[in-house]
Amino acid sequence: MTGGVLEEALLAAWRRSDELFALVPEAAWLERPIGQRHPILFYVGHLPAFAWNQVGRGALFAGHLDERLDVLYARGIDPEDDAGAEAQSITAWPSILETIGYRDRVRAAIRAKIADVLARPGDPLCENGRVLWLVVEHELMHHETLLYMLAECAPGLIVRPEALPPPEGGEGREAEPREIAAGKAVIGASWQEIPFGWDNEFGRVVEDVAAFTIDSLPARNLDWLSFFQHHGARDALFPRSWVRVPRGGLAVKTVFGPVPFELAAGWPAQVSGEQARAYCAWRGGRLPTEAELRRAAFGTPEGGLRSYPWGEAPPGPEHGNFGFRHVHPTPVGAFPGSTSAWGVEELVGNGWEWTGTAFSPLAGFTAWARTYPGYSADFFDGAHDVVFGASWATDERLLRRSFRNWYRRNYPYPFTSFRVVREA
Repeated sequence: MTGGVLEEALLAAWRRSDELFALVPEAAWLERPIGQRHPILFYVGHLPAFAWNQVGRGALFAGHLDERLDVLYARGIDPEDDAGAEAQSITAWPSILETIGYRDRVRAAIRAKIADVLARPGDPLCENGRVLWLVVEHELMHHETLLYMLAECAPGLIVRPEALPPPEGGEGREAEPREIAAGKAVIGASWQEIPFGWDNEFGRVVEDVAAFTIDSLPARNLDWLSFFQHHGARDALFPRSWVRVPRGGLAVKTVFGPVPFELAAGWPAQVSGEQARAYCAWRGGRLPTEAELRRAAFGTPEGGLRSYPWGEAPPGPEHGNFGFRHVHPTPVGAFPGSTSAWGVEELVGNGWEWTGTAFSPLAGFTAWARTYPGYSADFFDGAHDVVFGASWATDERLLRRSFRNWYRRNYPYPFTSFRVVREA
């Protein structure tokens, strides 16, 4: 791994960070659109603090760059509810000017340390530039966090740039059942198999999966509306991604404010994992397990294993809605090029798919990054479930087969989707 490749990856991630934060008026940087998260300003400081704490302090033992800000912005929160968030909150944050100045000092220091990282080949944290990829991917994941926070802002606060095309609407396609034969599913990877992975991606587990039937496409807002009305429009089943509008109408949230329900009817239903479980039961099924989704995505009837659901080709615009090519969901069924060997579509992109699998370590798990031992281990608590695939705001770098993601089961804000599985 060359220093030039790493530097360009860092610069690209930082450019996107700056573009996304530029969507937020500075007067709103102390807003908390999601009560269970710190204000937006925190993330402006958190990204550089994470970078320095991992590279400077952790990998290279270089000490603090700015002790107060290194500590203050070190880590976010993941409370169970708003009360828990309030208990972990502070009221006095640094100024915007101080935070941006800190960000810029960290970025310059990280670029200057790339060669020092690569000069430590005996350290697993530094081999292949792993600690720098840790920083890059952390930044990419937080782009998504920021965007689903912005979708919760008051309408009109985040103004749509004129250069962006309008969202694509329509009812999409209705899901059809696809039969998946019994066979093997691979979860994770061996240490030598990939140049970089987070701790929860190791080791490589091969799991026997019984035959099952899975919907070819995720459930749509239109499908959820039928479920919602069937159950008497109960508030507990009203998605956080929807908005009630005057005269009994509905709208669906986006980063740039709500859009009419009719436009978003075919988009994946964005609900909590608990809500998704209720829908699947109503349809006579359940959420898929992580292993079932991996078999449907990467397995083949002949017993092979693909790198991506569609095959070996690198992810392209024909393969799904990911990588910021669209800044909204798209109607399901719009990417036939995404189809897996079993005829299942859009297993990657348009929304992280809820599974019925609690997030837990793979066999042989070790928190290999000494600088971040709690990245995964802090969430092996039975309250978080694995989510699979990607959303429209997921960078292509995170589409590798071994990547694993998770959310708290009752958390309704992320860009998620789900589909129904039934026993064979």
